Amino acid sequence: MIRELRNHWLSPLIFLGASFILNLFWENLQAPLYAGFTSFHEHFWICFKAAGGDLLFMLVIYAALAIIHRDPFWISNRQTYAHPATWIITPLIGALLAVAFELWAVYVAHRWQYAAMPLIPVVATGLLPVLQMIVIPPLALFFAHFTSKHR
Repeated sequence: MIRELRNHWLSPLIFLGASFILNLFWENLQAPLYAGFTSFHEHFWICFKAAGGDLLFMLVIYAALAIIHRDPFWISNRQTYAHPATWIITPLIGALLAVAFELWAVYVAHRWQYAAMPLIPVVATGLLPVLQMIVIPPLALFFAHFTSKHR
């Protein structure tokens, strides 16, 4: 009973922990592409907060998959990794969230500006923030799945 309960909570925590670390790494790598960047040392905490915000996107993705799989602990069930929706919905929602947030942050709220950021032509948002939410969520899922196989 305790082991089962621990496994239910461990997989979501691994997913979120891996997500935070991967997003923190990505945020720091793309930081020089934004206006005002001076050094990694000075911008680390900005990237740290951004990675925390990225966790909100990861929670939305997690919740969407919980609804699709009809299980709040879907990530602990190895069968859900074989379901195509798990791997299709994850980057799709990530991309939609990233485009919407970048459009708002850059053009409405003016929270940041791009410097050398490559843009997606049709929507004029940063390519790397969108790729971030396409690549990192499946990587975090893969990591959670991989670690669950070895428990």
